[in-house]
Amino acid sequence: MNPFALIYLLAHLTPALIGFLAMILYSHLLSPAEYGVYVIGLSSAGVISAIFFTWVRLSVSRFQARTPDVDLRHVAVMAYAVTALVISVATPIAILIIRPNVSFEILAGSLFLSLTLSAFEITQEFRRAKLNPARFATLAVVRSTLGLGLGLAAISLGGGGIGLLIGVAASFLIANLVTYQRTLTRSQRFYSREHLMQFARYGLPFSLGAITFALHNSLDRLGIAYLMGESAAGQYGLAAEMSRQLIGILGASAASAMFPIAFRTLAESGPAATRARLAEGAELILALIAPVAVWLAISGDVVAGTLLGAQFQTAVAMVLPLLVLGRMCGAVNQLYLQVSFQLAEKPLLQVAHDTLLLVVNIALLFPLTLAYGLTGTAAAVLIAEAGGILVGILLSRRAFRLPFIGGAVTRVATATAFMALVTYAAKTALAGHGLTTLVSVALLGGVGYAGAAILLNVAGIRATLEQLLRGRASIESVLPVRQNLGREQP
Repeated sequence: MNPFALIYLLAHLTPALIGFLAMILYSHLLSPAEYGVYVIGLSSAGVISAIFFTWVRLSVSRFQARTPDVDLRHVAVMAYAVTALVISVATPIAILIIRPNVSFEILAGSLFLSLTLSAFEITQEFRRAKLNPARFATLAVVRSTLGLGLGLAAISLGGGGIGLLIGVAASFLIANLVTYQRTLTRSQRFYSREHLMQFARYGLPFSLGAITFALHNSLDRLGIAYLMGESAAGQYGLAAEMSRQLIGILGASAASAMFPIAFRTLAESGPAATRARLAEGAELILALIAPVAVWLAISGDVVAGTLLGAQFQTAVAMVLPLLVLGRMCGAVNQLYLQVSFQLAEKPLLQVAHDTLLLVVNIALLFPLTLAYGLTGTAAAVLIAEAGGILVGILLSRRAFRLPFIGGAVTRVATATAFMALVTYAAKTALAGHGLTTLVSVALLGGVGYAGAAILLNVAGIRATLEQLLRGRASIESVLPVRQNLGREQP
């Protein structure tokens, strides 16, 4: 799986670097209050997208990967259109009943972003399901580049946080329109009622879990906005987005390879072979996210002091260590443990898992935030996500039994611990902030982890390198399902 996941890693890494650059620029161009407006809009859009469109995305992931010879794109378009119609009818009613304490501009921008983001994610899901990483990567890079350009243009025109929100939303729309016509005209059949009902039966129960998951995922930023105001939300939101870019996207690169292969392996080869693929994927996820999370926890003050605007440095340095560790635990929950529920088609277990995380988060977030400010909020997220791993392991025993990965955890933990020692020693010796210090600490920590990973053969890296260096195998020859890459893809 390593070479296949490497393609997805590159597909996620380039947009992540663009997004990281964007955050650095925004921290110098926007005040915390202006960036807070963007954070509130982005978080609200994520909640709307997760609640209304998760059923379409998960159904595409499940059924298109399992049946690659059946074209389900028109089914997804119909499902998306019906959902968008429901939103357009429900939104005015919800506004009249709830009367949310949010400006019309933020609400409109959030709705626009939720629609364009969801369409983009569904389009990308088809590329993942049909094992087409090249076009997945191309569209992701185009979208990220557009988002940065349009966002900066909106800020330069005086749009502030609202302008940035609209610019990012427009980038998803434009990137999808580039491939929309060609995607549909190459489809072999129109949607069928049978497939649409199959989508609904499988995906809609997961929407129940998506509500709790989306609220849990956005509760910290929205809670801070409510309790402490837009400026605090902007400072905290920048740290949260930084951890998402660096941890979440790295984990998603491995999951992009693991999920469609796991679904197809289960259909074609049975549970035993599926568990072998899941074990490989789990080690790869840990190998990518654990060292980055620990490195950021150690070096967060150097990163913030060197790269971010002066108004963001103190707050980000304070909460980033807790947030990256929480994001690491969250990635294990979302990208590995919950695949058990999807493979077993037991969405209620995922609902139970997400609901428990939300309840714990709510119970801790408000009192800890009021008592300790931003640090308390980050601590609440970490405690909830860490506890969620234990609960997820227990619940997975009632679904698709996941493989024991004690050896993988030991290998990754050992390599990460060595990297942590090297990083801490380098940071202590160099002291202070600055680009030279940051590059040196990053380079030494990276080299330390790479050396330990090769020595311990983490995620099979040594075996793969030996094959490639000796010329015994090309990248294509070790792709797990390489025969699918040459087929016609969306």
